Amino acid sequence: MNIEREDYNLELRQLIRDTLRATLEGDFSAHADFPYFCTRAFYDRFTEVDGLPLYPQEIPEVFLQWAGLDPGQRIRPEDILVLDLETTGLGRGQTIAFMIGLGYFEAGRYVVEQLFLPEPEAEASSFDRLIELLEQRTVLITFNGKTFDIPILESRLLYNHIWLDLRSKIHIDLLHLARRLWKNKIPSCALETIEFYILGYIREKELDIEGGLIPQTYFQFLISGEAELMRRVFVHNQFDILHTAALFALICDSVGYPPAQGFDHRIDYHALAKLYLSQKNPETARAILTDLLAQDHVSGDIACELGLINKKEGDLEAAESCFALASSLDHPGGMLEHAKLLEKRREYPNALELAQKLLRWHLNRPLISERQVRELEKRVLRLQNKLDRISGR
Repeated sequence: MNIEREDYNLELRQLIRDTLRATLEGDFSAHADFPYFCTRAFYDRFTEVDGLPLYPQEIPEVFLQWAGLDPGQRIRPEDILVLDLETTGLGRGQTIAFMIGLGYFEAGRYVVEQLFLPEPEAEASSFDRLIELLEQRTVLITFNGKTFDIPILESRLLYNHIWLDLRSKIHIDLLHLARRLWKNKIPSCALETIEFYILGYIREKELDIEGGLIPQTYFQFLISGEAELMRRVFVHNQFDILHTAALFALICDSVGYPPAQGFDHRIDYHALAKLYLSQKNPETARAILTDLLAQDHVSGDIACELGLINKKEGDLEAAESCFALASSLDHPGGMLEHAKLLEKRREYPNALELAQKLLRWHLNRPLISERQVRELEKRVLRLQNKLDRISGR
């Protein structure tokens, strides 16, 4: 009876393998027990549909410094490995990475390689290929990999009694820089949102699948053995691997300043100026903000930010001009800074007028900051007292 059941299981596995090969144009690894299924697609440095570059023209110092790398670090196309997992859940517990999506350059082409588990027992086999590629490449690129993909992999590697030091590898998680650059420009910084608003790509619902449906789709495949169920999951993962590389290329080609290709409407240059400021490069930040105002990209935030840089650099005349512009746009920070400068120059009536205007602004907010209101009330009282002393009252 057990022999018959074993024969049946072997026949079923062979049938599933044949169906996967026919449906998804891949092949199985050479493992005698529990081989994984592997597909490969090749690109000539651009995505197939929309022609997005998959590697940057250069990797500027500002990007390297953000990534914690030496400014002189040289990264070649052959050094990078893009990673994205499809899993049976979001937690670390019993979650399995049933698909490991990998992107890398080989012989001048970008390869998207997908390692798929036709059965969960093939997990350890798939790690052989993952480890091989990790040993060949020095830079790991992910989107939210530090929070999700790497912890999942570490958990599963340990479960399979495999030690691999992933934390010491150079790891560039693009989600964190994407948030810095676009959190004020687009509704969210999910990869598909960035694809739509920044990369200009819309996923076709007929070909793709929503991320939340992926785990149950894999479970359905395990029950039915229908390879067609997995086609859209493969497509989804392939897009993730392609567009993570395309996002890496876009960011690197856009964060250097001045921009080699001119201003790019997709980039939030105010956010870019803040990135330079965080790296103690006020000169470039000031150049970006000055250029924005010169090109009529006027906002209270930009004017106030530039004013603060000028003030710190000791250019009070330029700072006051910026704060005056921010004040005219009812920017609270600009009004406060302008009021400070006016008081310093003993232009008390104008300083008082601005302080009162700012106080009214705070009092009319839906959520009132008691601390800021108290400080402004003190400022108004102090200015009023100075005016009273001058007038002899």
